[in-house]
Amino acid sequence: NTDSIILIVNQLPIVDAGINDTICVGDTALLNASGALNYFWTPADSLSDDSIFNPFAFPSDTIIYTVTGTDVNGCVNTDSVQVLVHSLPTVIVSNDTGICIGDTIQINASGGVNYVWLPDDSISDDSISNPIVFPVDTTTYSVFVTDINGCDNSDSVKITVNPLPVISVLATPSSICIGDTAQLTATGGQNYLWQPADSLSDINISNPLAFPSDTIQYTVTVTDSNSCLNTDSIILIVNQLPIVDA
Repeated sequence: NTDSIILIVNQLPIVDAGINDTICVGDTALLNASGALNYFWTPADSLSDDSIFNPFAFPSDTIIYTVTGTDVNGCVNTDSVQVLVHSLPTVIVSNDTGICIGDTIQINASGGVNYVWLPDDSISDDSISNPIVFPVDTTTYSVFVTDINGCDNSDSVKITVNPLPVISVLATPSSICIGDTAQLTATGGQNYLWQPADSLSDINISNPLAFPSDTIQYTVTVTDSNSCLNTDSIILIVNQLPIVDA
C-alpha cells in the first residue's frame, strides 16, 4: 500500500535593516527594519531597544548593526545597516584677554566651515571666524562651529573690560609769578606722560616741576596696570612781575 505527505517549504523572510545613516558623536539615528514579525538587533549596548523594528541608536563610533527577523512561519533571516559616526569639530578660540572700555579686539575661532557667535549685540559680524568685538562690560562670547559633515561643537572666550584710570591733577601753587616754579601732581595710574614738555623738569613722572613763562595748560596721560589710558589737564596761571618804578 502507499501513502504520501506534503512538506511545505516556506521562503525566508526578506528582512531589510533599512538604509545606512550618518550622524555626529552624541547624536542618535533611528533604525527601521521591515519584512518580519519579530526582530532582534545586535550589538545591543547602544540601542534604545533591541527587540523592536525601529530602535534609536546612539553609537560613539562607526558601527554595523545586524537585525535578525522572524516571520509568522518561524523562518529567520538577517540584514545589516551601517551607522557612520563623525567626530565633532575641534574648536580652537582665542585666549581670554582684557581690554579697556571703549576699545575693540579681534577674536578668532577655527575648526569648521560655519560659525555663529553669541551674544551678537557687540560684535562686528556674528557669522565669521574672526569678528571684532567691542563690549562695554566683561563678556563671554560663545562660538558654535559646524564642520563639513554638519557636526557642531562650541567653545567660548572671555573678554574682560577694564575701566579707565581715574585721574586727579593739581598744581601747587595754582598760580605763580614768572620765574617761579610749581609742583604738578597726578594720581590714578602707574605711568605718566605730561605735555607740553619744554617747561617741565620730567615729563614721565607723576609730580614734575613746572616753570612756564606764560599761563599754560598741562595735559597728563595716565596708564594703569591694565594698560588703560586716560587724560586730564590743569591750567597753571603765570602772573607777570609788577612794573616797579623807584
